[in-house]
Amino acid sequence: MKEKQILIHNKIEIVGDRGDVVWAMDSDYRLTAFNSSFEKRIRDEHLGDTIKGMDLRRIYEQGVFFSPCKQGCEKALNRYATTSEHTFLHNHSTFVHEFSFQPFMDDTGNVIGCCIWQKDITQELDNIHQLEESEERYQEAQEIANFGHWNWDMIKDEITWSDQLFHIFGQVPGKFEATFEALMNIIHPEDQQVFNEDVERCINEKVLHDIVHRIVVNDGEIRYVHQIGRAFYDMNGIPYRMSGTTQDITKDVMYNHQIVQQNNELQNFVRIISHNLRAPISNLLMLSKIYDWGTHDMNDDIMKKIENTTEALDQTIKDLNLSLSLKRVDKENFKKIKLKEVMKDVDGLLADEIDKKEAVVLTDFSRAEGIMGIRSYFNNILYNLILNALHYSKEEEKPSIELSTEETESEVILTVSDNGIGIELTPERERKIFDMYGRLSGATEGKGLGLYLVKTQVEAMNGKIEVKSEKDVGTTFIMHFQK
Repeated sequence: MKEKQILIHNKIEIVGDRGDVVWAMDSDYRLTAFNSSFEKRIRDEHLGDTIKGMDLRRIYEQGVFFSPCKQGCEKALNRYATTSEHTFLHNHSTFVHEFSFQPFMDDTGNVIGCCIWQKDITQELDNIHQLEESEERYQEAQEIANFGHWNWDMIKDEITWSDQLFHIFGQVPGKFEATFEALMNIIHPEDQQVFNEDVERCINEKVLHDIVHRIVVNDGEIRYVHQIGRAFYDMNGIPYRMSGTTQDITKDVMYNHQIVQQNNELQNFVRIISHNLRAPISNLLMLSKIYDWGTHDMNDDIMKKIENTTEALDQTIKDLNLSLSLKRVDKENFKKIKLKEVMKDVDGLLADEIDKKEAVVLTDFSRAEGIMGIRSYFNNILYNLILNALHYSKEEEKPSIELSTEETESEVILTVSDNGIGIELTPERERKIFDMYGRLSGATEGKGLGLYLVKTQVEAMNGKIEVKSEKDVGTTFIMHFQK
């Protein structure tokens, strides 16, 4: 037995510098071995001097730190090895300690005492909690963005999915065994070959695996996913795994399809309008050419207005066909457009509307008199924005429309504002205003085509447009054009 106690004592001394508190006692609760940390703990709690052979029952009853030991030692002396965690408050800070109680026996199997090992696991638990919080936030991010991560062990042909990825692929964790073959069965049959070729190219050419493809889930539901990943290789250059992310982009793809469909509808609309109006416009222009000018002043004035309006309508039809091609205009075709000259054309087209509404149109282009672009586009942009301001004016107040420019180091800013009815503008409404059939309000007539064309032509000239509006105050359109 003495040799056994010497062995225990030597093992305890080995961990003397680790900071863990380690000690041993016999079956009569008498101290048989201890390390320096145990001695320091006895001293810090003012429990007397540490002496081999001292009775530990008093220590277990009086010492706050040693309070968990009585029950643990009793179990150890009854042959049960136990481990427990206990929380302590020290200097307004919380600490968690782990106590291990291990019985030891003589050669005949009789319990002759136990060894107690205490260590501070506060930092370990904090690390675990931080890891759990990070994992929880990562899971939340995956749910919000609807993406998941995956890892493919090529050697074992095992694919590990995050929980969100099971949701995207319409599978149940624990019931679906993810392998490459199982994944191929979910991929749309028409996309399987392209997907497989992209994976092989990624592995063989060491390039990024980046592909959008369809999957078939939930009894035929088709979803679109965007996969990005890369392969990893051992020291001999042999690939052994791939990892990456997969995002469900079904809504984005369907929205893009809707945009394309709307654009096709609009182009068909323009073709029909162009075809149906071409003959009447040509006839009106021809009538103006054969009219006997100079015989009647009033008729001359009327015919001149008809001629100007017809020419403007003819130009508008041409502009629609060009702008709705949705192609960026070559910058080499841009010219510096004088806004004052554009306003002369617009004033002529809207003269009757302005007079009817008794509107006041104020312009201040002093800070930037010209903008690089295409004149016919600017004619259409200002025409639609001013016409919009007239249509959405207040009944009890005369319309006041202001146009101004501003110049920065990199761009020219064109602003059109009014004192009309305005609206309570939300991000969703702002987006819909520029949709094909979007309108500022449902209270007036109109197809909502004007603002869509304005946005199309602004962007065709490498610009961008935004709107600010406040109900019963007015609306402001702000356009930014590169110098």
